[in-house]
Amino acid sequence: MNDELELEKQTKKKEKLFDIVSLIVILLLSITLLQFFRIAVVNGHSMDNTLSHGQHLILASKAYWFEDPERNDIIVAEPANMNGEYIIKRVIGTEGQTITIKNNVVYVDGEEITESYLPEPMITDDLEVTIPEGKIFVMGDNRNHSGDSRSEIIGCIDMKEELKGKIIVKFPF
Repeated sequence: MNDELELEKQTKKKEKLFDIVSLIVILLLSITLLQFFRIAVVNGHSMDNTLSHGQHLILASKAYWFEDPERNDIIVAEPANMNGEYIIKRVIGTEGQTITIKNNVVYVDGEEITESYLPEPMITDDLEVTIPEGKIFVMGDNRNHSGDSRSEIIGCIDMKEELKGKIIVKFPF
């Protein structure tokens, strides 16, 4: 009888220890995941039809520690002049490239880019800008209804100070 009681006590101790270790592992994993991934929610229509207002996204917040932004990446940024407001936009050009908008067509380094994701033809002012070192030029997909790098308020996004991460998953798929 005593052996059975002792065996039961040892089993309960092992179960408790397993529960504690499991909780610690879950907490450490959660903290680690929160350091590398975030949830973002689309607010507005500047990325229509690619992203919809209210849509949930997973943001890789450290993605650009390992790679540089590339054209067509969809990013989240916190422009300095936006008082803590975040924006979700598409990368159009990277440092050193020249963006030209002429007759409502976007050119990168003199080459017209194909933008099949636009919901309607863009109507905007002509523009030419060479992207400074450490910055990217971003635009919303719904160009006629987007505040983006074309505006003085947002301008080119600083990759170290303003870029918050890269969208890697959108829900619903």
